[in-house]
Amino acid sequence: MPALFSVFDCCPSDKKLNFLLNIPMKRENQENLITEYVMAISGFMNIGSGLPLEELLAKERQGLTQRLNPYLQKQNSYKGQISAWGSLSSSLSSLKTNLEKLQDEGFNGVSVGTNKAFQATAGSGAIPNSYQIAVEKLASAHQIQSKEQDSRTNLLGSSADSRTLTIDVGDSGKPLTVELKKDETSLDQIAKKINAQNGDVIAEVVSLGEDKFKLMLTSKKTGEAGEMAVTTTDPTLDSALGLHDKTAPQNAIVHLNGDRVERSSNTISDLITGVTLELREISEKDPDDPAKFKPETLAVTADTSKVKSLIEEFVKNYNSYLSTATKATKYTAPDRNSLGEGEVPTAAADNGALLSDGTLRRLTSQLKSTVTGDYTSTNDVFQTLGKLGITVKFEEVKEGEQRTGALGTLSIDNKKLDEALKSNPKEVEALFLGRDGQEGLKGRMEGLFDTYLGDKDALPKKEGAIETALASLREKDSRNAKQISAVERRIEETLKVREKEYQRLDAAMNQMNSMSQQLQSALAGLV
Repeated sequence: MPALFSVFDCCPSDKKLNFLLNIPMKRENQENLITEYVMAISGFMNIGSGLPLEELLAKERQGLTQRLNPYLQKQNSYKGQISAWGSLSSSLSSLKTNLEKLQDEGFNGVSVGTNKAFQATAGSGAIPNSYQIAVEKLASAHQIQSKEQDSRTNLLGSSADSRTLTIDVGDSGKPLTVELKKDETSLDQIAKKINAQNGDVIAEVVSLGEDKFKLMLTSKKTGEAGEMAVTTTDPTLDSALGLHDKTAPQNAIVHLNGDRVERSSNTISDLITGVTLELREISEKDPDDPAKFKPETLAVTADTSKVKSLIEEFVKNYNSYLSTATKATKYTAPDRNSLGEGEVPTAAADNGALLSDGTLRRLTSQLKSTVTGDYTSTNDVFQTLGKLGITVKFEEVKEGEQRTGALGTLSIDNKKLDEALKSNPKEVEALFLGRDGQEGLKGRMEGLFDTYLGDKDALPKKEGAIETALASLREKDSRNAKQISAVERRIEETLKVREKEYQRLDAAMNQMNSMSQQLQSALAGLV
């Protein structure tokens, strides 16, 4: 552009145009000057005022968001590791639960017979034995009723503004207290207020016929432990209700091997270790002695029918753990043949989240060693699981093929296991549960469970190796999430600045375009 133009570069467009039109010179020279100026600014205006702002901002956003990639990769890594450890913890917990069942419900499992006067249920700790039981009385709840009233809605209290009704149940020391206003002393209102407390008493108004109603209070606790005592601070209400016993509380009475025993409930779980009795009805009288009740035999017998299914479940859970661990440590070699010159191979996307985790490698190694270990100290018949027909199975992989399954899974020879359980059940039990102070498979694995899962007695769960690893990963993930938020804020702030700059540029282009049109019109007028 001629040096002349630089003199008024800072002037507004309209003043620039007026300046050029009013320069005293020959018409031909003035026309050439304006033409040169129009050509100069037209070259810049090739951009035009219709700038694709959305497209420009989208491209800029795409570029800026690349800053998030390192943090997003960390986020995916942390979440993948957290998920993997969660699955491994679940697999270990299943193994632990299974071995506990094998002890409680398998080798030490019992069953009970069927009885008429009571129903017995055997649980943990029950041992094979036989008992003579007779039911003399069933426990019943205390019931109190009011005097008969001719209305369920008539007020029965005095004119006092309020009064208190108190119900003591047994020796709990926590009485049920109800505050009754002057208009809340009818049978219906009293029952409603008592039930609203949701305590150990049920209140209802029973209809005995036309204009015959009674308030009935029933203890939720049976036997003498549920005996009720009702008092009120309103003598008028007390007299009108006239509460008295409908059914006295009664304890259950049973005879165990000839010994008389009382309990407040018909559900008795503290009489025979590991056995719960549900009393159903009073026993028949003894035909030889009508003063006595005829006892029934409660037979608690050994029942190891669940042993095999629980051993099968153990093998299934162990193989499931190995499968989970294999997935978490999977490694796929990069395809170097597809790399260009100078390109560096990157880790495969399907690599396991815990590929290089030392804690997982130790856990898997120790678990395999425990399961395939020797337990000669427990017995001379079955020193290893292999002796029972539970052997390690290795996947056969042909040359050039990749392994698809977990390494070292267990398989069962059912014929061999059935024979072992039939001929030497106690020796099988010793292998799993130990004997004479010597640890079996369960005992050794409990050490691993304590170390990696944590135990409420030996080691708090939060101090277990897995929970410790998870706590660290969650902390890292939390810090990384804050960094992601910070970068996202900076990106948005940058984009807002860019958007304003594009808007100013667009406005400037529009102004220059308008000025160009004015100059061209002026030039046309000079012709």
